Amino acid sequence: MIYPESAHFTSEGELYLGGIPACQLVETFGSPLYVVDEATVRRNCRYYTDTLKSIWPHHVVLFAGKANLNRGLLNLLSEEGLGLDVVSGGELYTALHSTMVPENMVFHGNNKSEEELVSALQHAICLVIDHEDELDTLIRLTQARQISATVMLRIKPEIEAHTHDYIKTGHIDSKFGIDKDSIVAIVKRIQACPLLTLRGLHSHIGSQIFDTLPYRDLATIMVGHMDKIRQECGIVLPDLNLGGGIGIQYVLSDDPPLISDYLTQMCEALKAACMHHQFPFPRLLVEPGRSIVGNAGVTLYTVGATKHISGIRDYLFVDGGMADNPRPMMYQSNYTFCLANKNNLPFDHLYTIAGKYCESGDILAKDVALPAVKKGDVLCVFGTGAYNYSMASHYNRCLLPAMVLVGNQSTKVLVKRDTYDGLIAHDCI
Repeated sequence: MIYPESAHFTSEGELYLGGIPACQLVETFGSPLYVVDEATVRRNCRYYTDTLKSIWPHHVVLFAGKANLNRGLLNLLSEEGLGLDVVSGGELYTALHSTMVPENMVFHGNNKSEEELVSALQHAICLVIDHEDELDTLIRLTQARQISATVMLRIKPEIEAHTHDYIKTGHIDSKFGIDKDSIVAIVKRIQACPLLTLRGLHSHIGSQIFDTLPYRDLATIMVGHMDKIRQECGIVLPDLNLGGGIGIQYVLSDDPPLISDYLTQMCEALKAACMHHQFPFPRLLVEPGRSIVGNAGVTLYTVGATKHISGIRDYLFVDGGMADNPRPMMYQSNYTFCLANKNNLPFDHLYTIAGKYCESGDILAKDVALPAVKKGDVLCVFGTGAYNYSMASHYNRCLLPAMVLVGNQSTKVLVKRDTYDGLIAHDCI
């Protein structure tokens, strides 16, 4: 599960992606280069849709756009029957210029601007209310424009998922969501607003999670909140969004659950909770991001210089780094590497892989075993389909890589490579 579905090596040690040599992709599209395998994206979508069709037919799979978002990718996901979760005006604008349909979108965020809220209202996008101040703003905007809104409430489930502190979102001390003691009062406020329709509850416990137990607990807790709303507010909410966050395998030691196992266990708990409370089965919404695109993507770099520091380490320098993949610096993330043009040779050298940026911390990995490298070799980093392009920057005024989709020995450019003219296009003299 680390490699894309179409990845394979020839007996000469050459990596192919989508039926095309990785080195040829670099020659054609430049380096660094994001590559997305179409077969893997479609397969991962179907892990969700096929499993849920059999165990919870009334469902919607919403791709978490923050993982990787561009129009071409959204069109592909739309073909697979997925909707979309957006968290900014820019993501929404991109989605509205794809084949994604507004009724299959939701808009999250803890500090949506009035401009973003108005845009969502104009396109009838379901808004996930994060706190009471946002509700105040939404009431004012809908009344001023006499426009209706469909909303959900994001609830803090108060679950500690075992993941990096920066990507925990369900615990009580999180910037996201409404605490349980405020739910009923906020629901009653929404009920008093004729222009607002409360569709359901939303929750999310974090990202890169390997344990299924928190999802079972989440389903149980959230049905309890829905039952309390039924008892105290007299309404049966039809939708329950249990978020996403299931992890993927970046290195051999990672052991995430199968998507089908995670969904099955979560739905078993959801069914049991509904039966316990005699609550009608809701429409289930889930929001996978990383598990749809993470292992579908790789990044290709060209090796530059190497530097030997006697008795300490050998550095391998690549033509990218922290600006196209900030995750090692932010989350201490690990990846799997190979040389795309000599994978048949012994992995008998240890390298610290360093980027080109003017930061000592611009290190993609330490002590990676590889064949002996030379300038011009192509280094492949697997598992970069999520949160690499979407978190990339122009640090040091470097250009963002292109992104290409591969499959069946063909390519489609999803994102063009930056140009220097484009880099200065918004500068004002």
